[in-house]
Amino acid sequence: MSQSNDTYDVKNVVVRPTKSSGTSEGSSDFVMDEKKRRRMESNRESARRSRQRKQQHLDELLKQVSALTRENEDIGKKIDEVSGILSKFEAQNKVLNSAKDGLAAKLDSLESLIEVGKIVGGSSSGGNYDDVNSDPMMKPWQLPCPPSMPIYASTSLDRFKF
Repeated sequence: MSQSNDTYDVKNVVVRPTKSSGTSEGSSDFVMDEKKRRRMESNRESARRSRQRKQQHLDELLKQVSALTRENEDIGKKIDEVSGILSKFEAQNKVLNSAKDGLAAKLDSLESLIEVGKIVGGSSSGGNYDDVNSDPMMKPWQLPCPPSMPIYASTSLDRFKF
């Protein structure tokens, strides 16, 4: 199908008004219309660029949200791990404090036994170390025993609770 000379493609045709014989108003209207058209095209292009920048900014913000969410989850996991370790250390600390208190009580008991030994041995003024060491009651493992009576060692320390 061929196109006749009467038919025009409207998109590619620029209509130019013809000049009237004595007036210049027609050309000034054309210039104003052309300026208006260019301004509208420029505004459309500016709006398109603005929408594109806005979309890029939104995409960047969504990426940041995703990254921060992942980071937040990682930090939460680390907090959980550290909290578990902390609770284990707190439990171990309670056990150690209990053992410390038991040992302190044993130490107090032993110190009171030493004081009783000093008093019984006649060294109530505090005495010196040599006086305590010379007293056979202060060294029960060195007490003289008849040779016919054997001394047995026990591996159980349960009977020596203080």
